[in-house]
Amino acid sequence: MGKNDPNLKAKQKREHRLVLVADLHKRGYSFRVIRERVLEEFPAIITYSLATVKKDVDFLLTEARKARLEDTQIAIQLELERIDMQLVELWEAWDKSKKDNKLTSKKQSGTAAKATPVKVVDSKGALKDEVDDANTGIKTTSIEQTIKDNINYGDPRYQDLIYKLGIERRKILGHYAAEKKEITGKDGSPIFNGFDAFMAQCEELANNDNDN
Repeated sequence: MGKNDPNLKAKQKREHRLVLVADLHKRGYSFRVIRERVLEEFPAIITYSLATVKKDVDFLLTEARKARLEDTQIAIQLELERIDMQLVELWEAWDKSKKDNKLTSKKQSGTAAKATPVKVVDSKGALKDEVDDANTGIKTTSIEQTIKDNINYGDPRYQDLIYKLGIERRKILGHYAAEKKEITGKDGSPIFNGFDAFMAQCEELANNDNDN
């Protein structure tokens, strides 16, 4: 559609009207006040009934629900991808925890080496005995090495986490039946739904407007 589209101007006017209606509706104004404000803002509009106000509000609510649904679907997909990544890592860790290995230990025995005195010449040219540090320390006499086979059956903690993530994944996908919970007011009386009452009142006003 280009600039010569005869419906373009009408669509733009409707979009501008819906922007105003959305703002007024969010502020809690009644349908009658919204109708009056729209007629004041757009003098070119000759007729704008309460029934049309309701249609505009219903359209805006439907679009808002669609946007929320899309956002929810994206959030669900991201959460499922995160769970899948964790499951892959947990299964890899589980497989590693089942692999057998060998434990090696080494035991070394020895005796203290005796210091060996050596003859050295001091600064005055006299001979004297000194201990050779290189010949001191522990002298190894035996080395004992033990190799033990370590049999692994897998770390159960990984399976527990895999099981819990599986439950979360199935909940997100809706594989479990919904739990029915009845919420009541004081002494079991029904909770007043102000929104439903408000919408019923709006429909009644719209019908009265159409009758007039």
